[in-house]
Amino acid sequence: MIYRETIGGIKMGLIENEFVKFMEKFDEHPFEMIIDGNKHMIGEGEPTFSIKVNKVPSVVDMLTSTSITLGEAYMDGDIEIEGDLYKALNMFLGQMSKFSTDQNKLKKLIFTSLSKKNQQKEVSSHYDIGNDFYSLWLDETMSYSCGYFKNEDDTLYQAQVNKVHHLLDKMHLKEGMTILDIGCGWGFLLIEAAKKYKVKGLGITLSHEQEAQV
Repeated sequence: MIYRETIGGIKMGLIENEFVKFMEKFDEHPFEMIIDGNKHMIGEGEPTFSIKVNKVPSVVDMLTSTSITLGEAYMDGDIEIEGDLYKALNMFLGQMSKFSTDQNKLKKLIFTSLSKKNQQKEVSSHYDIGNDFYSLWLDETMSYSCGYFKNEDDTLYQAQVNKVHHLLDKMHLKEGMTILDIGCGWGFLLIEAAKKYKVKGLGITLSHEQEAQV
């Protein structure tokens, strides 16, 4: 059962309303949610904690990964937990298994445009914010994917090198061959392939910053 109380006659917008509907699925234990002055009681009984939403997560992100979206929203301060934090986390994590993504709906939300122009814009908005930014938290290889840790004391740099060399070894490369890497990022795989196997490398990226770095 869900109760709503609107403070000051403020009406919820469409985004807020969709978020509330999504959160209503977590109804096994009662809690209070506050968005822009609007109070929502979700579940039956006395709330054990309150959630203050400073910025409403997007529906696309919630459909893609509920747990990651809520976790990042909490870390970014977009949502705040008032009360028993442990109970709140336990309640959310305990109900994640009931969520199933409507793949057709998700595709319509995500793939709204397949034009080259919009693809360029989307890539640029993510990767062209500056190589200096990414170099702050990526390792020296500028690899933007998981590493391969062979040993527990491997550094992130070593794990990235391990991964690339493992992939290259599986390709059975020979001198004089040409590698095409679509979405090459900052080009570390191609550079290592050229050094180790003396092959030619061709990388494709829609990011101007990545192209300039390579």
